[in-house]
Amino acid sequence: MKNILLFVYRNHVFFVFVLLEIACFSLIANNNTFHRASVLSSGNQLVGRMYDLNNEVKEYFKLKTINNQLAVENAALRSMLYESKYFSSNSLTSITDSISRQHYTYVPAKVINNTTDRRSNYLTIDRGILQGVEPEMAVITSEGIVGIVKDVSKNFATVISVLHKNSSISSKVADTEYIGSLVWEGGDPTVALLKDIPNHVQLAEGMLIRTSGFSAMFPSGINIGTVRSFEIKPGDNFYSIEVKLLTDMNSVSMVYVVNNLMRLERIELESQTEKSDK
Repeated sequence: MKNILLFVYRNHVFFVFVLLEIACFSLIANNNTFHRASVLSSGNQLVGRMYDLNNEVKEYFKLKTINNQLAVENAALRSMLYESKYFSSNSLTSITDSISRQHYTYVPAKVINNTTDRRSNYLTIDRGILQGVEPEMAVITSEGIVGIVKDVSKNFATVISVLHKNSSISSKVADTEYIGSLVWEGGDPTVALLKDIPNHVQLAEGMLIRTSGFSAMFPSGINIGTVRSFEIKPGDNFYSIEVKLLTDMNSVSMVYVVNNLMRLERIELESQTEKSDK
């Protein structure tokens, strides 16, 4: 308290000056119509700007909630796409009366950890068993593929990145029926390699590469990337195709975990068939 009083005493001339200025300003504004209107106009502008700033701050802190809402809506919309349906019919000769069943559903998730500079790269997402995520589910973005779920806890999951030495994804050149395997051989995190495409297939730079649907994880037709370059090595009957990935793995943030509702049925049937041949 003593320090405050000393401060006021030492600066009393300045405080008196400020008080006199305020009093003069008040007298001018109250006794002059033009000046009063100018003060009110300036005050309204200041208040308006303060309200705008307040709204912008509130909207900024709402962005996380808005992004989460959009992710949930996008997942619901993806589930309604034609590619996410399974069509069956009672007729063997016509599909005009076909009915659709849900084939794929999507769980939105946020990437909370990610590596791209190793030979075996992983991601961690903030969804787990409680949100319906299980091992061997595909993970995609709105641009393309990301990887496959490996391990799951109650609320988190790790994902084998497409940038992993053991990653191999069944892929095809768009508008053809030729199937190959997409792998990553290290180095550039924006480029993968497509193998096993026969050398008689007509290729061109920029052609789209998509998932084949041959695996029980990825739906058919999910974009992967575009042909950057291709060559046929001496003595080989297949192309070596460099694919420019559409998903930027360095900045991936929001993803969708794909739940194939018919995956278990398919795996069990294929396993049964393999056992019967042994």
